[in-house]
Amino acid sequence: MLLLFTAAMATARPELLAGGAVLLLLLFVLAGNPSPATFLLMVKRLRWLLLAILLVYGWWTPGDSLWPGAASLSPTIDGLYLGLLRVMALLAIVAAVHLLLQSTPREELLPAIMQLIRPLSTHRMRERIAVRVLLSIEAVTQVQSLASDVLREHPVTTRKFTNIALSSRLLYKNVLDKAAHAGDTLIDVNELASPPWWQWMFPLAMSGVIFIAV
Repeated sequence: MLLLFTAAMATARPELLAGGAVLLLLLFVLAGNPSPATFLLMVKRLRWLLLAILLVYGWWTPGDSLWPGAASLSPTIDGLYLGLLRVMALLAIVAAVHLLLQSTPREELLPAIMQLIRPLSTHRMRERIAVRVLLSIEAVTQVQSLASDVLREHPVTTRKFTNIALSSRLLYKNVLDKAAHAGDTLIDVNELASPPWWQWMFPLAMSGVIFIAV
């Protein structure tokens, strides 16, 4: 369902974005509105990417100028419209991923990944891929926390190369120390049975809606 939702949002079609927003609001309510602060933090970390998307589409897309008096310095109305659609699509995808990670514990997410790649791999390969994907997802948050701790203890007050290099070296050392003890964590891997046939109606129904909308 997440993969289909992501593919639909990537088209940036207004009707699909509107439907996706309604679906996300409904799912967030049903899930008890999990950690909105975490989602806002994810959006904050993407702010420069979102701004870059808006700038690229706004100033490099042909169309009617928003401020005709500014000539080539003005963004185009068509460009800003397309840029906003792309920004909304990315926000919808981030919200969907956030909902999945917040509402699905490791004990369920790991077997789900294994079930998804079951037709394409052996049992041992499924275990290795699923564990690596899960650890990579968890490592992002851990490295971000380590970076915050390093900057808190050794703030970069200037943009001198020596200060930046010192903070980078400390962060690299902390990451290596964290990785050295990562093997001590025990992860239980229990492969799920195939889902019942009626559950496949949900992605099929979503596929039908996307096909009709596109």
